[in-house]
Amino acid sequence: MSAGKSDASCPASQPARSPASSPAAASSSTEGENRPRAVILMCLSAISFALMGAMVKLSGDLPLFEKVFVRNLVSLGVAVVMVRMAGARLLGHWHHQPMLMARSLIGLGGVMSFFYAIDHLLLADATILNKLSPFFVSLFAGLFLAERLGGWRLVGMLVAFSGAALVIKPQLAFAEGGVEALLPAMVGLGSAMLAGAAYTLIRAMRGREASATIVLHFSLVSSVVTLVPMLMNPVMPSGPQALALLGIGIFAAGGQILMTTAYRLAPAGEVSIYSYLTIVFSALAGWTIWGEVPDIASLIGFVLIAGVALIGWHASRVAGRVV
Repeated sequence: MSAGKSDASCPASQPARSPASSPAAASSSTEGENRPRAVILMCLSAISFALMGAMVKLSGDLPLFEKVFVRNLVSLGVAVVMVRMAGARLLGHWHHQPMLMARSLIGLGGVMSFFYAIDHLLLADATILNKLSPFFVSLFAGLFLAERLGGWRLVGMLVAFSGAALVIKPQLAFAEGGVEALLPAMVGLGSAMLAGAAYTLIRAMRGREASATIVLHFSLVSSVVTLVPMLMNPVMPSGPQALALLGIGIFAAGGQILMTTAYRLAPAGEVSIYSYLTIVFSALAGWTIWGEVPDIASLIGFVLIAGVALIGWHASRVAGRVV
């Protein structure tokens, strides 16, 4: 969730996970494990999410609300099928509605921020910043859910946010164009913060609502909220733009399904690190389609963020073996 993937749960102890993945991961003990297949599916999920980002950029100057609406409308159809298959409640229990609504609105803000960042930054840079969401989950879970926030995690977050600063390059951006030049990068960072807050709310609802229900609630609320402003400023897409819009929804839903299946086939700690391949595939897409080449500072930032995630992933695997 990334914000582009904000239908999943991202635990504080692991580098990356999507909203629907937490309960799915929990069920992995009841379903047959197949680690090689899970890794392949997670890599395919990373490709799908990278292609979603490319479709956002290829859709051009269409209004942001239009892009987000189509993305969530397709996800809504997928979510209805997921709920029916799981035999879960469509919109959850009545007494959970305040928390579900907060999760949906915050998650929508994360998706919109991510899409805005994609439109105004290099695709790889926007993706790198969005991948900070697991670190915000660690922070928020420690602050609001009383989860243990050990010293090594604080150091890891400091290193990761230092990597983000290298991607944002605030001093250079401000010198070149003032606050306006800095805005897209800060919005990209905000997309990770909002996604992290949404994932933390899902973590707080763990065991209370089915993951499919949470996904459906998010997709429905997001579709309704973005429908009105979209209709206030309708823009008829061209043929290529219409295909790109459709691609946004298809690749977002496809990435979510692939990721959820991967977490059902293997423990989250075994495969979550492969979600960071989205950054690599996004960089390849940006270079292939638009000739975008991240600068040295962004590359160093990526190494720092992915390095911390890799260390956390390895630590969780070692802890799992010890337990």
